[in-house]
Amino acid sequence: MKFIGIVCWTEMRYKITRHELNRSFSDIVANIDGAIPVMFPQINDDCIMDEFIDMVDGIILIGGSDVSPHLYNEGPKRELHQVNPLRDEIEINILKKSIKKNKPILAVCRGMQLLNIYKGGTLYQDIYSDIEDVYNHSDRDGKKVIYYHNIDILDKESHLYKAFKSDDLLVNSFHHQAIKKLGRDLKIVAKSEDGIIEAVEHTKDPMVMGIQFHPEFPEHNRKFYKVFEYFIENI
Repeated sequence: MKFIGIVCWTEMRYKITRHELNRSFSDIVANIDGAIPVMFPQINDDCIMDEFIDMVDGIILIGGSDVSPHLYNEGPKRELHQVNPLRDEIEINILKKSIKKNKPILAVCRGMQLLNIYKGGTLYQDIYSDIEDVYNHSDRDGKKVIYYHNIDILDKESHLYKAFKSDDLLVNSFHHQAIKKLGRDLKIVAKSEDGIIEAVEHTKDPMVMGIQFHPEFPEHNRKFYKVFEYFIENI
């Protein structure tokens, strides 16, 4: 059996701080033969974190709030959304420890952005104000719709290409931030047609993948499960 750690986030609801997780992540992992999802709370304790990372075979970092721009030495722009500096600190520490321990990582949306920052890269705090003629990558006008677009998978040696066996893919889109300067030891493996970086991989570690879209919603594209299947099978 392979134990897959999925890092929760914290949310204040009804004056109580709660650990939360999109159930789609645990469901899709549990539906893969030989895989068991393990929920990891946001605990800022090095000893507990080490025990958790040692216990699992791979780690999934999920989406959520914006990443704090102070991590890449910028002040907050007015278009910045809610940030969670403690979550940033905990998850960067998870990345640091996991990479040091050679643990496979699948970093989704915010997770990919955080991976890039950990590696010395930067973000567009808001693609709509920073980039001309960019697609709708999120429901910025509050229409309560989901936007989709194609991505070009540029590297046929990449894990992403091997997972989908295709050089393009229709993806969902829920982000207004994106990678600006690429971090060290990372390579771009996919872009959208408007130039946004949609996937990166580590050039040295065997299995560190970052994707901007959300494959935990297979109802948006029935092929999405393949990225989880590939990740778990190749751990």
